[in-house]
Amino acid sequence: MNKNQVPKLQPQIIMIPPSAQPPCTQTPPLGQTPQLGLKTNPPLIQEKPAKTSKKPPPSKEELLKLTETVVTEYLNSGNANEAVSNVREMRAPKHFLPEMLSKVIILSLDRSDEDKEKASSLISLLKQEGIATSDNFMQAFLNVLDQCPKLEVDIPLVKSYLAQFAAHAIISELVSISELAQPLESGTHFPLFLLCLQQLAKLQDREWLTELFQQSKVNMQKMLPEIDQNKDRMLEILEGKGLSFLFPLLKLEKELLKQIKLDPSPQTIYKWIKDNISPILHVDKGFVNILMTSFLQYFSSEVNPPKQLEQEKQLLLSFKPVMQKFLHDHVDLQVSALYALQVHCFNSNFPKGMLLRFFVHFYDMEIIEEEAFLAWKEDITQEFPGKRKALFQVNQWLTWLETVEEEESEEEAD
Repeated sequence: MNKNQVPKLQPQIIMIPPSAQPPCTQTPPLGQTPQLGLKTNPPLIQEKPAKTSKKPPPSKEELLKLTETVVTEYLNSGNANEAVSNVREMRAPKHFLPEMLSKVIILSLDRSDEDKEKASSLISLLKQEGIATSDNFMQAFLNVLDQCPKLEVDIPLVKSYLAQFAAHAIISELVSISELAQPLESGTHFPLFLLCLQQLAKLQDREWLTELFQQSKVNMQKMLPEIDQNKDRMLEILEGKGLSFLFPLLKLEKELLKQIKLDPSPQTIYKWIKDNISPILHVDKGFVNILMTSFLQYFSSEVNPPKQLEQEKQLLLSFKPVMQKFLHDHVDLQVSALYALQVHCFNSNFPKGMLLRFFVHFYDMEIIEEEAFLAWKEDITQEFPGKRKALFQVNQWLTWLETVEEEESEEEAD
């Protein structure tokens, strides 16, 4: 071969098995640029949301000014729904609500009764709509009460006006009588509680108020200043405020014995009771207790030792129709009558034989039934003093009564 002749290089074909060949992909190998003309997805661009400037909550001064505007507009227009909507838009924090309600009350104090009633209605509506609570109202009410000395300079009757607010709150069931009474005990802000009761009687009626007050279980003596916390002074104060109708039994206790001494005829006594005591109370244990106590006190003042036994019996016979009228067919009231007798004997240091004599008279004259005597014996209440000594004095007679009762039951069975 001529050395000038160079053989042509031929590409060597190397056979690579398919398993060893790289996979076919549409993306170019790492480090290579994609071929022109091939479409590629553009990278996603994420836009950050624009920052919204959060409106700061209104300041206390702004809220008070807004409240004044809303209340003034409402009192002028009378549009309660619009007022509620405006209060919602105020976005008042919960801790501000008592102060807001205080403002509602104060803004209406020197306005007409109609406007004060509108303000009360707005507060009730705010509770119904779930914006304010009963606690918010009580905090607001007490807050305004604390400002009374300052408010009285320009509004002398401020306590009377606040009593109107309290009365409307009770009528609309925003608060109860007992909830109002609790912070006013021991004569706090006296006589505000009594002024509120006066307003309730005026806005509703006496029967409605009497029932509501009895259900409340409020102790009226505790509502008075400590120096006045006794029955006589309480009745005197209530009579002065025209509220003695709330405690008819107190009046009965004070007046009945006086009436019996004036005219002890059964007809006159019965008529006086019917004219002065509500029929609802005729089946009240307290009424029966006072009735029997008054009779027993009258007996004690009228009988003389030489003829005591006979006089007692005659007096009891004369009052028998009145007793039967109120006790007949009421075993529970008959038990109350026996407790009145027990307490009367206790207060008199258990005069010899007195309790037993009256037990026998009550039984023989059919004023008290066997069932009531035995119920009194078995009752374990500690409400009335002297039960142990009383049982000792009449135990033998009660045993005899039980025997008679058993014999009568056996005869009826035969």
